[in-house]
Amino acid sequence: MKRKAFTLIELLVVIAIIALLISILLPSLSRARELSKRTVCAANLHGIGHALYIYAQDDPQVFPAIFEGTTNTMTLFGGFYTPPDNDNPWRVNPSGNYIVKQGASPTVDLWTLVRANNTTPKQFVCPSTVDTPDPAQDTTAYYDFLDKSHLSYAYQYQHSQKLGIIGSTSSPTWPLMADANPYLKGGETLVPLNTDRTGPFRGNSKNHTNREGQNILFQDGHVTFDKGPDAGLSGRTFTTSIFRGRDNIYTTHSVQGYVDPGENKPTGTMVDLGGHSDACLIP
Repeated sequence: MKRKAFTLIELLVVIAIIALLISILLPSLSRARELSKRTVCAANLHGIGHALYIYAQDDPQVFPAIFEGTTNTMTLFGGFYTPPDNDNPWRVNPSGNYIVKQGASPTVDLWTLVRANNTTPKQFVCPSTVDTPDPAQDTTAYYDFLDKSHLSYAYQYQHSQKLGIIGSTSSPTWPLMADANPYLKGGETLVPLNTDRTGPFRGNSKNHTNREGQNILFQDGHVTFDKGPDAGLSGRTFTTSIFRGRDNIYTTHSVQGYVDPGENKPTGTMVDLGGHSDACLIP
């Protein structure tokens, strides 16, 4: 009895069809995976939002804004931090050198939530990034994230060079946190800065695929995925079609009286917040 079998041509056709189906399905699967990670990212921010309010319910009735030192500087990540109560410092930076933090530190502000056991280091990691949770075993023994690879989100800068600690605005549309700043954590160096804002990536965070946008946590607790960083408070604006008349959450004012369209990135010095409409999420 003669056995039936695939011919070589038939086998090649089947392989070609399978390869074609895979090539069609893979982009859809990748897209679905990214959308799933984006949802987890939003859930992280929503959870941190609850932690912020739990913290604010206790003394001092405001969101974390820890100020250390008198110099007009901003310090981020690692090193070790001399706490306000002059307790013993704990953390050494990766190079093994002891660093005393001075000035405002939004990363210390966020770690305050971890120290208070209101949230965990894992919640500060966006699954769309290569970041990993901070390795601290005893989270109460430290005052800051070890380095930038353990923090995927940016926090509203609560300190002003002119005003000291300003706290937060009462507006429900005030942005409190979002995916990391593309110019600080993301390392984007495009000059002038507004060319990034008007380019194909629209000045978005680098956390998500193709810089499509960023998850943003607002003061009333809701989280949205916005495809542009001009998501702060509304106000006077420049007559350029790409701007929506809302403040850019990742940059600072260059002209007083206008909402910031995205011209100046924050620097290592304390950020001068130009007014009520100006938000600046760091790092």
